[in-house]
Amino acid sequence: MKQFLLLSILLFFPVSSCSYSPDITGRWYGSIDMEGFNMRIVFDIKQSGYEYSATMQSPDQTKEEVAVTAVTCDNDRLVIRIDNIDFLYKGKAGRDGIIRGEFTQMGQTRQLNLSHTEIASAIRAQEPAPPFPYRVENVTFENDEAGIRLAGTLTLPEGTDGATAVVLISGSGPQNRNEEMMGHKPFLVLADYLTRQGIAVLRFDDRGVEESQGDYSKATLADFATDVTAAVAYLKTRREINRDKIGLIGHSEGGGIAFMLASQKVPAFVVTLAGMGVTGPELLAMQRKALFQASGVTDEYINQFNAYMAEAQQVAVEAKSAWELREGITRIFTGTPVEKQIEPAIQQLSSPEMVSLLQYNPAEYFKNIRCPVFALNGMRDLQVPSGENLSAILDGITANGNKNVRTKPYFNLNHLFQTAMTGLPNEYGAIEETFNEEALHDLSEWIKER
Repeated sequence: MKQFLLLSILLFFPVSSCSYSPDITGRWYGSIDMEGFNMRIVFDIKQSGYEYSATMQSPDQTKEEVAVTAVTCDNDRLVIRIDNIDFLYKGKAGRDGIIRGEFTQMGQTRQLNLSHTEIASAIRAQEPAPPFPYRVENVTFENDEAGIRLAGTLTLPEGTDGATAVVLISGSGPQNRNEEMMGHKPFLVLADYLTRQGIAVLRFDDRGVEESQGDYSKATLADFATDVTAAVAYLKTRREINRDKIGLIGHSEGGGIAFMLASQKVPAFVVTLAGMGVTGPELLAMQRKALFQASGVTDEYINQFNAYMAEAQQVAVEAKSAWELREGITRIFTGTPVEKQIEPAIQQLSSPEMVSLLQYNPAEYFKNIRCPVFALNGMRDLQVPSGENLSAILDGITANGNKNVRTKPYFNLNHLFQTAMTGLPNEYGAIEETFNEEALHDLSEWIKER
């Protein structure tokens, strides 16, 4: 459940004006120091007559561009405002072509200088580079139910027919085939490791992302499950793959999707990485509490916020229109200590993906899961807390008589399976490790035992 700074956003029409300014059009690049990790920011500013419009992108988190609410300038002063994520940037253009300034978001202020010079992404030590000791194919496959074509990468061990294979399922939010975020590519690292161990891996762009067709913003968990089913069906057409030994590896929300499909007997086995063992509303409440506590927020505020969000989530499930959703959430939050969260709450709760998550109850699937399951979780995971979720997975699945279930917590690992200090998302990019070697070894050995 990736709720990062600058995310949980939707595009909407910008309104901007300018009395006079130097030439501020074009693409402006900057980076924000996030406790040791420089997170890149890109503004693309355009002019039409006297009016300006702009988009913002955070390429280390997502390829999505966000429409700016307003761009204003007065001589050499530049102001950029994005209301629905509470973002405000103020800068001063210098004669050297650099705009020096700072931005404020959610009460925090950080320096952000901009120039026309593009900033390269970080290079991670675990990120594999060719030549590879295995075959790499860019492939496409059809989801006939949705009427879309999905694109991905299949890695195949050399000289092996009838190989065990896995499909990787990304977490929440639009992800590319490498599940790229905060300068890391965990699915690339995972696919490389497993294929070197003799396991074929298919990873693919989420619908509507990069080379895959479809509209992510209109999809539910059930829709994403059909994409994974199509991926499994494709692998069954490949002679290099043993059609009876195709498993699923799901990260976070992707673990929930894996459980849905396991209850339908789609995979031969399931591995969940920070998979969901409790209901969607329970998970979101746990997540908010863990993240807030680690950030030093008072218990009083946490309890208040969770109470209001529980009401708002119920509105989201029951709302028949966008207007009804907005009216209900505004009514709940207005006049409360968390009133400033009205717009972020509306944005977060308005997507079909989120509504389907609020309706998700894994117990419905656990009772029908007969295949082997391995659930891994980091004990410093603040997005899917390990204790409650691993216990729920183990108890829920074994209750149906399936004893082939293993769970393992990892003491210092966060939601991305990195060795972490606090587990907060602002550490993700600062940590050099992409995926912990012990966890990689454990899941690889477990799959090979199958």
